[in-house]
Amino acid sequence: MLVNSRTARNLKAMRSVSHFISKHFVGTFVALASCIGVAGCGASGPYILADDAPATLFKPSPGLAIGRGDVIGVRVFGQEPLSIRSTVRPDGMIAMPLIGDVAVSGKHPGTVAKEIEARLVPYVTTPNVVVAIEESRIRIVALGELRRNGTIALEPGESGLFDAIANAGGLTEFASWSRIFVIRTEATGVFRIRFSYDDISRGIGRAATFRLQTGDQLVAE
Repeated sequence: MLVNSRTARNLKAMRSVSHFISKHFVGTFVALASCIGVAGCGASGPYILADDAPATLFKPSPGLAIGRGDVIGVRVFGQEPLSIRSTVRPDGMIAMPLIGDVAVSGKHPGTVAKEIEARLVPYVTTPNVVVAIEESRIRIVALGELRRNGTIALEPGESGLFDAIANAGGLTEFASWSRIFVIRTEATGVFRIRFSYDDISRGIGRAATFRLQTGDQLVAE
């Protein structure tokens, strides 16, 4: 009976240990396994290294969309009183004579021109409109271990990663130089691209050719 009692207690203890391991560690093993097959996993989720990112992410935007704060010119040929030069308001609108507010943010100039023409039809015979962006900046969001977080406006010629980090005040003393990310939303999905500060500052590899676009998020971890 003594041996049987000890055996029972040992089996009970083994079951307790097995339950503890199952409860506390299996989830961790599953999470680690889920990282296999992707380029990498970090504290903030999966990412792709810059050198492995699709080439399309390194090509210029196919067309320049109008953004909030841009200065645009709207010319209505033969109707100069209707032509304006206006700054896009924070709500993404401009105000036009006769037709009032026009939503322009996020649209290409040609698209806006056609929309204005359609709305002018009741007032103008065969309206002919041209819209042009006269002053523009690239707007990104800086987050994490950058000294200045929030929206950053970049000149079109200063859209590289090094310029963007400088405009955000540089990295904090807590930043990891090997964990700088750009989060970009494309029609094919959301991409989280990892860069290193050494590559960015020295112009090495694809970090030297990457150009930010309006809507990108720059994150230093």
